[in-house]
Amino acid sequence: MISIIMPAYNAEQYIRNAIESIISQTYQDWELLIIDDNSSDNTLKIIDSYASDSRIRIFENTSNLGPAKARNLGLENAKGEYIAFLDADDFLHREKFESQLKFMQDNRLEMSHGNYCFCDDSGKISKKVYVSEKIDYFTLLKGNQFKIMTPLIVRNKIMDLRFPEVRHEDYAFYLDCLKRIPYSLAQVERLDSFVRVGHASVSSNKIKSAIWTWDIYYKYEKLGLLKSLYYFICYAYNGFVKHKII
Repeated sequence: MISIIMPAYNAEQYIRNAIESIISQTYQDWELLIIDDNSSDNTLKIIDSYASDSRIRIFENTSNLGPAKARNLGLENAKGEYIAFLDADDFLHREKFESQLKFMQDNRLEMSHGNYCFCDDSGKISKKVYVSEKIDYFTLLKGNQFKIMTPLIVRNKIMDLRFPEVRHEDYAFYLDCLKRIPYSLAQVERLDSFVRVGHASVSSNKIKSAIWTWDIYYKYEKLGLLKSLYYFICYAYNGFVKHKII
């Protein structure tokens, strides 16, 4: 079984699409853990409309705790052999889990990932992103090629891992995963994940992302000044020059 963890905060515009992309999966042995992070819109009402599906488990935070704590609540309650994540404004191709799980089992993998697409509010694709086929800890340090929903991980390898309360918490979490798992492998031909791009300034987002990435290197990973500079230059080259990583 695959446990999919979905934090949700004021996501009424998109969350139904996200949930339906799980329900419509060709692989049906899953549970969906939705954590409503004290939404003030109709998000919880939409989530509750799916309560009759026993595979969907709903959790309600009484205050807004942020995505790290919401995902950690999901990790603490997950029962599946595999772990995946999906944000409430994104969605998946209906064959993602069937294809990705078979790929992992055929290759005896503990972690896999995939390519993804950026899309607008309507779901129209604006950019396709192809990532490295094989990613280990040191590859990931050179730039985060994962989106939150692209990896699928064997749960018993990360049973005690949790998302840290830092900016780019997903990057920090996947770096921690790859300290335990030798590498993640991708099906290079597939595009199975869809990321909605918000309306915030792209240049502003990139500046924030750069600051947060530096903090991951220097403060979270404690790489020291020289190593942090080296990996930050790699990140900048990959992200700003090659435009493959955002």
